[in-house]
Amino acid sequence: MIERAMLVARRELSVERSQPDGVVAALTFTATVVLLESLAFGAGRAHASDIASGLYWIALLFAAVLVSTRSFDRELEDDAVDAIIALPGGRDAVFAGKAIALGAILALVGVVAGAFAIFLLDLAPALPVHALVVAALGVIALPPVVVLSSLLALRIRARAAIVPILTFPLLVPQLVAATQGTAAALDGRGAEALAWGGLLAAFALVYTVLGLTIVPAAIE
Repeated sequence: MIERAMLVARRELSVERSQPDGVVAALTFTATVVLLESLAFGAGRAHASDIASGLYWIALLFAAVLVSTRSFDRELEDDAVDAIIALPGGRDAVFAGKAIALGAILALVGVVAGAFAIFLLDLAPALPVHALVVAALGVIALPPVVVLSSLLALRIRARAAIVPILTFPLLVPQLVAATQGTAAALDGRGAEALAWGGLLAAFALVYTVLGLTIVPAAIE
């Protein structure tokens, strides 16, 4: 299953390189959110760690849903996903591979959006290493939930509307943990940042196990 999952992930990333519409849309969206944040809140308020980190993670959340939805749309256009699902262990491989690929794409989007936010909002993280740790764990925690929701709504006609409805409530704890952890790192509260990071790691583990458990039956 691991070998097939990595094959799915490599295939997904290869498609994104040849047809980068999802990545470009995600990058554009996150950059636009950061820009609108600076304009809507003003230079002083947008600089606050809680505002900056909150909107950063909200932008990444929407970007994750956007990229995942576009990924499954491509699969359904030519029924490619059915060929993978038909393989032994294919259902688990689809979930794990898609989650790995989405995590890699979100890492790229997160780096670009973070650099843009630091430059535009004039942020100076007091603990940059802690901020990177929280960001990495947050990026790992998002994909299992997003991909799980996408697979649960795979055969639903109104998939584009159902996926956000399923995903956003489930990701509230991760969003809170990522926002609080990032804000703590920006303000120099190292122990608190690492504690929130540990919670994100726990969320990632729980939803990965949950996805591998229920996805095979759910796709039936």
